[in-house]
Amino acid sequence: MIRVVVAGVAGRMGRLALATLQSAEGIEVCGTLVRGSDAPAVFELVRPDVLLDFTLAPASRELGPLAAERGISPVIGTSGLSAEDVGALRAACDRGHVGGLLVPNFSVGAVLQMRLSAEVARHMPCVGIHEVHHVGKRDAPSGTARATAAALAAAGGASSEMQVPITSERRDDALAEQTVRFEQAGESLELVHKVTDRSAYMPGVLLAVRRVRALSGLHVGLEGLLA
Repeated sequence: MIRVVVAGVAGRMGRLALATLQSAEGIEVCGTLVRGSDAPAVFELVRPDVLLDFTLAPASRELGPLAAERGISPVIGTSGLSAEDVGALRAACDRGHVGGLLVPNFSVGAVLQMRLSAEVARHMPCVGIHEVHHVGKRDAPSGTARATAAALAAAGGASSEMQVPITSERRDDALAEQTVRFEQAGESLELVHKVTDRSAYMPGVLLAVRRVRALSGLHVGLEGLLA
């Protein structure tokens, strides 16, 4: 059994992830964390294998390293972490000799969109990324849009010569959408991904929780977990 502590269970993603893990085979939810919880005491009491974190950035930048240094693999779904935060989490995973995951988007479809975008970028210039989220989304551009832009840059080819512009939109009627647009003389190509229900993220959550212990050090995104 994989023993998991879930942080951020007062939020929508945390609540859904908690219910999903509780009904999943081979996983035991051995604790939860909310604002004000004594995380070190909980970790010491229940001895989890994995921390699944859906808190906000101020809490996450402390929780992730705290878990990793205790030999607990962090799976971080929090957005808004800085480059310094990511560096601190990476160092903590190294000190704790554990695998960790920082996941901008748990949607398998979003990961595949990034993979396909990187392939297209080798042959056509990307002229922009447009991301749409619900009005409660705190960061703009989204972590997914930033990760997509980084994948395009790393792919080389036609998109590596320019910085891909990102536009952000927040709407009451949206959950998560992203369009990656490519253009060259006489033609255009769009890769569109939409999430209409948060249940779309749960297969990725289960994949991350089940595979993180086999990793070495901190990994960003689910890309490396998809065969």
